[in-house]
Amino acid sequence: MDTADARTEMELLSLAQSGDRRAFAGLVRLHHGRLVACAHQLLGSSAEVDDAVQESFIRAWRALPRFDGRARLSTWLYRICVNVCLNRMRGNRRHAAADVDDPKLPEPTADAEAVGVDPLRTLEQAQLYGRVGAALETLSPSLRSAVVLVLLQGMSHKEAGDALGCAEGTVAWRIHEARRRLKDLLSDLVEPDALAAGGGA
Repeated sequence: MDTADARTEMELLSLAQSGDRRAFAGLVRLHHGRLVACAHQLLGSSAEVDDAVQESFIRAWRALPRFDGRARLSTWLYRICVNVCLNRMRGNRRHAAADVDDPKLPEPTADAEAVGVDPLRTLEQAQLYGRVGAALETLSPSLRSAVVLVLLQGMSHKEAGDALGCAEGTVAWRIHEARRRLKDLLSDLVEPDALAAGGGA
């Protein structure tokens, strides 16, 4: 977020905390995409993603007067979204692995070759996403949330700890444990050191 966006966010936040719904709608527009990505990575291809994001913003609106600015607004929103998703994951264990028939995965179109898209490559990518998604779904909610925030959303361990409400060292351990488990599940897809690299410090 650049300086202008940050200034706009601060202005919108100040107004929203005073009860200005239009200002809060502006904050929703600024952060909606990030929360959708976070919820999708936590819940997989579940149809609950939109509901989870909507619930997150409803909770944020209700709690906004108590937001004290000690954490960044984005971190605070991530924490709400992660908690909503974890509650849904714990209460609903019917996670199905994504497959090539998943309507959310890209499908080859009749014009694919005309625009330079290889339908076979698209199918292979869909299968790969399915494998990775299925592997993520085998992780416990606490491990998966750490993976999503650090490895997929690019947060540092400290930022993820703030969002998850746990210590930085706990996040580091969860990432280490998740990498170990994913490496076993995806060993045929990745180079030996691929899962050992990356992640915020």
